[in-house]
Amino acid sequence: MGWIYVPYRLYFARCSPRWENKGVAFLFDEKEENPEYYSVIRLWKIIEAQFYEIQRQEGGWYNLILELGEKDGIEIKTITGRWRNKKQAPSKEYLEVIKKGLKETTNWDDERIEAYVKKFM
Repeated sequence: MGWIYVPYRLYFARCSPRWENKGVAFLFDEKEENPEYYSVIRLWKIIEAQFYEIQRQEGGWYNLILELGEKDGIEIKTITGRWRNKKQAPSKEYLEVIKKGLKETTNWDDERIEAYVKKFM
């Protein structure tokens, strides 16, 4: 389904054993006023039951649903959490996964991807 910018800032928090006990990605739960800090969201077309199953599998870390509007008549939602008090830098491996996803999703060049990720660090 592609991707969109959303008016929420990306941040990294918590300590994930899967990612070297470093932070993972979340969106602030308050809207971002500065478009420079809008986040890229990859869109996946799934049914509602799948959405809630993904949320359940995240074990409570992503306990907040953000409604992001719609595209082509389909409602857009994502999950996040309120962990600003537990900010933690991500591992290099985790960042590489994010960069690879951005490349696949947006077709941006490496320089643009680096600049995008860096502003959220």
